[in-house]
Amino acid sequence: MEIRFLNQPKDVKFVDILSENLRSGKFNKVWIIAGFTKDSALDMIIDDVKIARENGTIIECVFGLDKKNTSKDMLNKYLDLGCNIRYHINDEGAKLESRLFVFESQDDTSYVYITGGKFSEGGISNNLSIIEEVSYSPDEKIELGKVKATIENGMGGDLFSVLSYDALKELAATGDIVARITERKIPKISELYSKEAVSEDYASKEYNEETSNEYKDLLNKDVDIDIDMGDGEVTLQDSLGEEVEHKLKVDEKEKETVITKIVNTDKAVDFDSISTLIIPISGKQADDEIRITSSITQNMFKFLGYPDDFHTEEDEKENIKESKKINLEVFENIKKETNVDSEAEIIQSIKYTTIKSSAFKSLQIENEDIIRLIKNSKDDYICEIIKKETEEYKIWEGFCTQTVKGSTKKFGVM
Repeated sequence: MEIRFLNQPKDVKFVDILSENLRSGKFNKVWIIAGFTKDSALDMIIDDVKIARENGTIIECVFGLDKKNTSKDMLNKYLDLGCNIRYHINDEGAKLESRLFVFESQDDTSYVYITGGKFSEGGISNNLSIIEEVSYSPDEKIELGKVKATIENGMGGDLFSVLSYDALKELAATGDIVARITERKIPKISELYSKEAVSEDYASKEYNEETSNEYKDLLNKDVDIDIDMGDGEVTLQDSLGEEVEHKLKVDEKEKETVITKIVNTDKAVDFDSISTLIIPISGKQADDEIRITSSITQNMFKFLGYPDDFHTEEDEKENIKESKKINLEVFENIKKETNVDSEAEIIQSIKYTTIKSSAFKSLQIENEDIIRLIKNSKDDYICEIIKKETEEYKIWEGFCTQTVKGSTKKFGVM
């Protein structure tokens, strides 16, 4: 038996160890034991797990689950690959906090990894962490067997349950995990709020309870949002567990039902996991750019790819700037026109993050309009402009519940 200690990210990124071992075909059985299991980490290795399963490797997973970090979608994908999954619901009474990975080989060296990093994108890639690697030669099967026995003794019993498809539906329905809809495209605003029929790709399959209130159908077009209708109230929960309570009331003057935000419930947000940024515009904007104050975006550099994807250069005024070129699809919800700018730019300065695009010039973006910035990939974004006079503005404004320290500015993430 040999023991090594590795520094992440100086010596290695743990995701590379996981990927290489899963793809190698050397191991007949793998244990992935992860407290506070996050979608971002599961997504990073899912292709590697698929290859391992195709090679005949048995994958035993023991996951700690909660309503903020792990989704029905991702767990469903791992079940589809034939992974055996046991789970524990993390709560204040007892939480699974182990992070242990075992790669067992019948005829070659076996490995056990213990890491202090969380099972998240940052935790297995860039965050500072010490990784302990214990290797067992083929003639040390008794010693390795003691490790496996410890796992079975610790991860069995009433505190752990076997995950099935039926159990997965129940966990989503009770709110113990995030209830997303599998394999969806990100819908445009026009598709979310159109009175016309909406593609099945965007409709909720699990939570489409019958209701006489037309706003149930209106709101439930966005499958990243869970809807809980009460008597004259609606609670929206986004994919990170952020809840916003609204009240439905009748506007006697307009003779229609309107939505009024009444309560915000702030919760801690894992900024590594966000895919969408919701920002009310404030201040004067040039006609070809949107500026976002750095007090907001400094928390979301991972989302923007800063600084890794940015390069430094002089602008036309010989000022130094950090920027990257992106492909930007721009949609505005009144004109309902889509323009694509393959030469758009994200510019980072001390005070602002600026999105610059010729597609903005004809849109007359105004103070208090909302932008919904969706990241498809590191170089491909969608920017939806939600005008303040439109019906759906009330809904997206309701998601701007995150506050900036020392400021009255609020923004939203999904």
